[in-house]
Amino acid sequence: MGLGCGDHGMTFDRSSIERWLEFGNNTCPGTNQVLENQELIPNHTLRRLIQNWCVANKAYGVERIPTPKAPLQTEKVKQLLADIGQCETAGYNSLKKLWSLAKESERNRKCIEEIGAVPILAEALAQLGVDMCYSSRCNRDREEACEDVLAIIALMRVGDGDKKALAAPKSLACLAFVLASGSLEAKANAADVIHTLCEEDPHLKIAVGDLPGAIEAFVDLLKENLYPRVVQAGLRCLLSVCLPRRNRVIAIECRALSVLVELLPNTEKRNKDLAFEVLEIMANCAEGREAISNHATAIPMIVKSMLGVSQRVTECAVSTLWVVLSYASNRNVINTALQAGAFTNLLVLLPSECSQRTKQKARDSLKLLNEVWGSYTCRPADESRIVNKRDMRQLRFSTELV
Repeated sequence: MGLGCGDHGMTFDRSSIERWLEFGNNTCPGTNQVLENQELIPNHTLRRLIQNWCVANKAYGVERIPTPKAPLQTEKVKQLLADIGQCETAGYNSLKKLWSLAKESERNRKCIEEIGAVPILAEALAQLGVDMCYSSRCNRDREEACEDVLAIIALMRVGDGDKKALAAPKSLACLAFVLASGSLEAKANAADVIHTLCEEDPHLKIAVGDLPGAIEAFVDLLKENLYPRVVQAGLRCLLSVCLPRRNRVIAIECRALSVLVELLPNTEKRNKDLAFEVLEIMANCAEGREAISNHATAIPMIVKSMLGVSQRVTECAVSTLWVVLSYASNRNVINTALQAGAFTNLLVLLPSECSQRTKQKARDSLKLLNEVWGSYTCRPADESRIVNKRDMRQLRFSTELV
């Protein structure tokens, strides 16, 4: 499309020039001249030439570019939003149209945001929640409408005013309802919205923890390992909501530790980073440490993951092991760590490029392990080789120096 730049005309593809202008630039990226206005004018001539070239080269695998759709008109969005509050059938149809427009392009989403759609959608969400919670019969139309509302909101950039509308008790209750009984996609969208609301608001973290079944629903999302996006939504929510201790305890009572440990071997890298961040948070309360100590494979998994996964996993794994060892009430925990190869892995970390804080926790963990190393007779093969190569006293001395 054409964009006027002084006396010169430059043509750019719409998405690129829109991003350029959204970043606050007021000059032409080609000539660097200041733009007299930022109106975008379609260049039909150039587009027709490109289409003709595509058709002429079809035999070489060139596909004809799709015809761009006209920019979304604000009046159309306003009408759709107004219809949402009307009779059920018209409102539900308007929601589906708005959802279709929102997922079509970033340009459409920005238009919907600027009109102030999120508070209107939050109000619709609250009303739908009331209708579903207090209805004596299942109404699939209402459930689909609620899911459409959440799908739209999950795509929006939510401002402070939007968060206030979404944090209303009736809206939160509807989110909890969807987490308990919605489709898998709807549950993930509800979790994304809750994460956005709670990320920087300690009061809302508590409020979400008080929602019946909410934290248990987050834990259940982690069991959907075939759907990484769903798992990620659950992990992000747990990471945010479980900062208050009371919420951590609820998550642990919902077997969050067991689900996390079962998730770790097969999940993708990004989710593995998040899972270890959640594990570290859980370990910072007595109930979490007890759950880790009592789980047959938790400590071996932590030890194994210290090396070769990612720097974030290394940091979280070392921190988690350190706090569990520091508060261990019996020797079995240390024996389990030693059998899993903790001594070797911690020594390997000391000269690595991990943070100084992580290295200090590794040193402290080595000292805790050293207290029973001498009387520990069932060493793994790799750690036995270390002991055979060095005198035990020299190994202890080197551990104290690092």
